[in-house]
Amino acid sequence: MWRTLLACVVTAAASNASAQVFECINLSGDKEYSRFCPPGTVQQRQISKGGEAGSEAAPSVPAGPAVAPKSIEMREAEFRQRLIERQEVEAAAEAEKTRAEEFERNCLEARTQLRVVMEGQRMQRFDPATGERIQFTDEDRAEAAERQRKAIAQWCK
Repeated sequence: MWRTLLACVVTAAASNASAQVFECINLSGDKEYSRFCPPGTVQQRQISKGGEAGSEAAPSVPAGPAVAPKSIEMREAEFRQRLIERQEVEAAAEAEKTRAEEFERNCLEARTQLRVVMEGQRMQRFDPATGERIQFTDEDRAEAAERQRKAIAQWCK
């Protein structure tokens, strides 16, 4: 029985000897060595890890006020904000893509119309007042070509 008690005491002493030890510096600059740094510690440095007596393990770590973990509501609000921002970016990208496709379509159409006008094919239009067909004259063809060039300059960038 005495041997068992002695073994328990030796085991407890060994575990205390191998505990972590910190060098704590308080506001007045005094150093203190302990397993836990007291409140108000300005700087702490781990001198030994458990099971590694005498080894310097970690560099100086300023001990400031502990940052409380964020609440679930706060994390949920931040998540929703990030989700909204991502959706806005995606919507802007989609709008830009649609706009670029529209410009490309209008550019292609304007170039096609200019080619038709310049090839000299017989062209006609309807008179809005009477509804009659009117053949394009050379002046009409030149005006149509100029309109298409302006459309190309607007849409094809």
